Amino acid sequence: MEVKETAACGISLREFAIEFDQDEIVDIYRILNYAQNEVGFYDDDFLDDLKSQMSYIIGPSLDEEPSEESEEGTIHWEDTGVTYDLHFNEPEAGKLLQILNAVEHPGEGFDKAMNRKLLEQALEIAPTALENLPVINR
Repeated sequence: MEVKETAACGISLREFAIEFDQDEIVDIYRILNYAQNEVGFYDDDFLDDLKSQMSYIIGPSLDEEPSEESEEGTIHWEDTGVTYDLHFNEPEAGKLLQILNAVEHPGEGFDKAMNRKLLEQALEIAPTALENLPVINR
């Protein structure tokens, strides 16, 4: 997994991408599913690493409260053939962090519609890896 900035100079919003390999898309899917449904399990170390990388790359703007008036709708998954990339802009980064924090602190407010969209898109681009994935630790 790698968090990287994809566009900054000369545009109004910074843009980012997180690259996930075949195994890591399973890890992020479990995290997103847990945040949405509070059921299942996820890898604590993976979540901590992801949040740490986001904080380092995105910086202090990540800690600001996401604005409701911000330009949204760009967050999406992309299958590059080698990795599964999650693309988003700076305001959406704050909302993504809220989702990740909701995993560790259930009940915290986060954008459930955005999270549901990410879950559905992940399932569309990686059906082989995610379709029969057990999300509950039995």
